[in-house]
Amino acid sequence: MIKGLVFIDLDGTLLNSESQVDDDVVEAIKKLKENNYAPIIATGRTLVEIQHILDRIDTQSIISMNGQHGIYNSRVIFNKSMDIDAIKRLKEKVISNGHELSFYNPSKITITGHSEVAKKNYEYLNGKLPPIDGEIYEKEPINMLLILTENGDEEYKREFPEFQFVRNTPYAIDVFEKNVSKGEGIKIFIEELNLKGIPTYAFGDGLNDLEMFETVDYPIAMENASPILKEKAAYVTKSNINRGIEHGLKYYNLISS
Repeated sequence: MIKGLVFIDLDGTLLNSESQVDDDVVEAIKKLKENNYAPIIATGRTLVEIQHILDRIDTQSIISMNGQHGIYNSRVIFNKSMDIDAIKRLKEKVISNGHELSFYNPSKITITGHSEVAKKNYEYLNGKLPPIDGEIYEKEPINMLLILTENGDEEYKREFPEFQFVRNTPYAIDVFEKNVSKGEGIKIFIEELNLKGIPTYAFGDGLNDLEMFETVDYPIAMENASPILKEKAAYVTKSNINRGIEHGLKYYNLISS
């Protein structure tokens, strides 16, 4: 029987500075599961780019693309796609501004072009530069977008109120549907799986973790987290490169030494 749910962000939280999973994290997640707590990844990334991470920590439960898609033990729980006409309008604006746009769904990532900013963003994430296909939204459902730019945040927010815009790297803005977030994804997750009444925990470091922190019982910020997120935390653990996940789990007695 599941005793609690533990939602864990990836970049700056579970992953180290090279976007890899340290051995101590693997061991901590193993102990967590042995104690009948369910670890669930909650990330802005999509499934295709992090499957190797899920395999490494031996879990197939994830809320991805900032709450647009949810999987529990390899079973799809929810899947929210974006409006095609709205994507087209945003793409036209992005291109006219001299920026590039990436398209995300659970199985693919494509991009409108390989700008220097785009290259910097995927290098920053220790990921591969996506193949060019600026028309994929006309052929497949799209769950999330990335605007590859170092500026223009407020202009996009002003001109496209139907979307949410969250900057998670110096080089890109996450774009997803209004009223969608990791927090809303968690609510759907709990409702659909009938897991109400058990304690919920969350580890995070960035602004796209704010709604998640407002949703769970025990929000835990990494030492390297945004100051805004730390203000929302019930506890601040050590950094992602200093056994922060292990330390936080021990603090709440979810695992022992």
